[in-house]
Amino acid sequence: MNSEFLVKCEKLDHFGRGMGKVDGKIIFVPDLLPMEEALVRVVSSKKKFMIGEIIDLRLESLYRICPKCPYEKCGCALKNLTYEKTLEYKKEKVGNILEKFGNIHINISNIIPSPVIYGYRNKITLKVRNGKLGYFKNNSNDILEIDKCLIASDKINQIIKVIKKEDLSNVHEVMIRDMDKVMAKIDGKLNLDNIKPLVDSIYMNDKLVYGDEKIINHILDYKFFVSKDSFFQVNNGVTTMLYSKVLEYVGNGDRALDLYCGTGTISLFLSMKFKSVTGIEINKEAIFCANENKKLNGISNVEFICGDANKFASSLKADVIVVDPARAGLMKDGIENILSVRPQRIVYVSCDPVTLARDLKDLSQFYEIKEITLYDMFPWTYHVESVCLLTKKDNF
Repeated sequence: MNSEFLVKCEKLDHFGRGMGKVDGKIIFVPDLLPMEEALVRVVSSKKKFMIGEIIDLRLESLYRICPKCPYEKCGCALKNLTYEKTLEYKKEKVGNILEKFGNIHINISNIIPSPVIYGYRNKITLKVRNGKLGYFKNNSNDILEIDKCLIASDKINQIIKVIKKEDLSNVHEVMIRDMDKVMAKIDGKLNLDNIKPLVDSIYMNDKLVYGDEKIINHILDYKFFVSKDSFFQVNNGVTTMLYSKVLEYVGNGDRALDLYCGTGTISLFLSMKFKSVTGIEINKEAIFCANENKKLNGISNVEFICGDANKFASSLKADVIVVDPARAGLMKDGIENILSVRPQRIVYVSCDPVTLARDLKDLSQFYEIKEITLYDMFPWTYHVESVCLLTKKDNF
């Protein structure tokens, strides 16, 4: 069988890959844009589809750009496309997913662009193999060695430059956070003398070996402790706008529930609009940080509970429930418990449109989907954040 074909891209799939057909069989081709034609080599063939790579681009899209990033097979699947078109793609993608997986037909009015499209990441995690520092290549455990990551902050790239000069033979992974202060977390053994002047905190093999135990990040008028393993959004500019939309959607009331509250970020914002707020999170370290954040900001009307949000919610009352789950979404138990509380409003923050569609399908039997706003938290990637407002139907 011939392994090279001329392929015309019909559209991008949900992972930002070009989609075409060869003899009636779907082929996915990274970096191939809609309406482009390319000579493509088949690198993997399955029963229902093939994966290809471009050998020669024959017809080029008007919206193709020369990417600033020099690396191939990295996580920035849309770096060859104009930024405006990446936003259109993400908006269309979420709409299609909502229809396909949730039978939800709603006009998504807006996608909010990132204030900066390079240098926006305040955290990266790099792998080290055979002394090479970088990311895993797409769909591989091979290392894509990098000198600089254009979507990471300048401070992070300064540290990368210094680390690459060190002996990395005993290092497995490096995590760097750049917030109000800078933290490095190293899995392995590394000389730290040249790194210390650039950071405020270093953990090696989960042990604090230099500087502060936690660093601080500012969002709106609040300060937040960030520990070595805390989850925190990677794009401060978009996070500020996203949380502002959450505050707009929740309205005001007596009681609010913040499920999957993490380190309490949204809970503390809700404290300005509700008499009492309860945040629930299963991770003990996150709850510890949430209580520290409460003290740090002098807030007294928020309570944090360490436990399974899917189980605790049903025993509480609330006018509004905010949910910001992991990619797995709410799941059936979580939805049943939310429905047992019967809040007037639900605000759903989602990082995965597929699980969002699944959950909204179940919730929409009792709640009306009023509006969905998208946020480009991760420019040049296929990822997108969604914030959805639901209001209780009169007959529920």
